[in-house]
Amino acid sequence: MKFPTPVCRILVLLILQLSLSPVCLGFGFLAPVAVGVSSVVLGTICHFKECCSERGIPANFSGLEDALEKRLYGQHLVQDIVVNALRSHWDGAHKPQKALTLSFHGWPGSGKNYVTRFIVENMYAAGIKSNFVNQFIGRIHFPLQENVAQYQEDLYKWIKGNVTKCSKQLFIFDEVDKMPSQVLNVIKPMIDYREDVDGTDYRESVFIFLSNTGANLINEHFLDLWKKQGRKREDLKLKDFEMLISKGAFNEEGGFHHSDTIKSNLIDHYVPFLPMERRHIKLCIIDEFKERKVMNPQEEHINEAMEFIEWGPSAEKVFSTTGCKRISQKVGTIVSKYKLHIK
Repeated sequence: MKFPTPVCRILVLLILQLSLSPVCLGFGFLAPVAVGVSSVVLGTICHFKECCSERGIPANFSGLEDALEKRLYGQHLVQDIVVNALRSHWDGAHKPQKALTLSFHGWPGSGKNYVTRFIVENMYAAGIKSNFVNQFIGRIHFPLQENVAQYQEDLYKWIKGNVTKCSKQLFIFDEVDKMPSQVLNVIKPMIDYREDVDGTDYRESVFIFLSNTGANLINEHFLDLWKKQGRKREDLKLKDFEMLISKGAFNEEGGFHHSDTIKSNLIDHYVPFLPMERRHIKLCIIDEFKERKVMNPQEEHINEAMEFIEWGPSAEKVFSTTGCKRISQKVGTIVSKYKLHIK
């Protein structure tokens, strides 16, 4: 949204010029006044236009923590890692040494996009519409292997141009497993331990990668830890999965296939999204009923929604193969079928 009138824009420029002028800086009593006035004007501007400031980027860590605790099911490792990683990166206590890189891995429907949405909504006042949030989808933005060189050039220019405007940018790469290999090699210098890359400092930026790569390895290893070693889901640690995911992402086809970012150990956290059990799916279903104002859904209606879920692996059938995906549509059908929203 643009600032209201040309007159106001001229006034802002004059005040900013005044605050930095030799005259004001020379007279001690005038300088604070000019700077104070300019701060007020800039604050007013940020009511109408998104600014690279605390108003535009509130970084509500407590809100994010609360959202993940109350609305994310079966993903204690995600809760442990994501909030603390973001908080330590942007806490203001120190300048980060590099851009923060988070790589989310798991079956479809396990919560990767769900968590990313919570991050965006709590970190940026304008949410997904923020000028500081940049989202790329593998099969849409990078569909062809033969165009890798062009994709790299365009991606480099886009990231550099946006970070130059505001250092606290968020770059989301969804469907990394659907991207051609080598595309992401171009971002290696930007996420490396460098203060300056071609005149730009990327260290306050955040990069999030979402992928299905490594998902089967995660599920198999989880099943092994659970069935053979008798370890409870809630007792599993990040170290149980991180190396496994790294190897899987590096070797499987997709954007991270033999990637320089993995070779150079520049992914800060490989975040496993564990397969979801029946108890987690039930909670998702109840949430969907509540979204439709059915606050106390009957067990028969919950079970009817559960009938649409496919379970795996083929022998055990203990995990939902689609997580909480498709539940919204199925619950919506049930609510309409029994006219539950009218009651």
